[in-house]
Amino acid sequence: MPAFSHLSSAALFYELGTDDSTRLFTDVRRKQAVNEGIEQFADLTECFLRQSTILGTHGVREYSLQSTVNIPGADYIRPSRQRPEYQLVSSAGAVTYIAGESFERRDVDWLNQFEPGWRESTGGTPHYWYERLDGGQRFLGLSPPPQIGSSEVGKVIFPYVAKPPVLTSDTDVPFTIASTASGASTGVRTDLDVYHQAVVHYAAHKLEKLRVNLEGSQAQMQIFLGWVERFIHDRRPKGGQTIRTARNYFAEQRSRRGGGNDLPKPMSGWNY
Repeated sequence: MPAFSHLSSAALFYELGTDDSTRLFTDVRRKQAVNEGIEQFADLTECFLRQSTILGTHGVREYSLQSTVNIPGADYIRPSRQRPEYQLVSSAGAVTYIAGESFERRDVDWLNQFEPGWRESTGGTPHYWYERLDGGQRFLGLSPPPQIGSSEVGKVIFPYVAKPPVLTSDTDVPFTIASTASGASTGVRTDLDVYHQAVVHYAAHKLEKLRVNLEGSQAQMQIFLGWVERFIHDRRPKGGQTIRTARNYFAEQRSRRGGGNDLPKPMSGWNY
């Protein structure tokens, strides 16, 4: 797997067509450009996801997403496409899962319009979640706020798009969470090795501007975006997909008649 030293030197020099490391393309500039490329690729592709467990408190509606208590890695960017779920663990260890359509994302305007008095609720089973911004703060909100008994545990399993760790050592590998890092999900994303070349093209895009090569800079950006499209395409499900209605209206109609073989009842005054 390509390490930081390779990406910021040999791989990048090849794209730039020079091994200049003392004038324009200094070590600091090259390494900074590579780190920016990693961050941009992760943001555009959502390839780097993490999951945090946010412990709920009885009657508490909002939880800071900037707090390392809730997001230990302090790397939160935005919620992922995979939606969160709420879990309530009883004293006996039984788990109640609230997810999918039972735990939908809404915004404050929607709650104000369709759930009047939602702020007055003091506790219950959360059926909606929202994100609220307030200056330098971002909050995860639950509506209604969780009702948690003294011997129970309520928690939100919260998947999110994460900011990749900044590479500093020459042996560092992109998209790696060290075992000593805060939070769970440690390990090396070896499945992303092939996409490391995208980072090199983004770095070349940034550095070409230093020698006022705008055409070359744009060309590198287009190659970078091509890698982004390749990643998105590679992650699409292979083969055909079956589309079906959420409700089976024919089955429902048959069940109302009492069975699948029942004939329609004759209308009054008619003989069949």
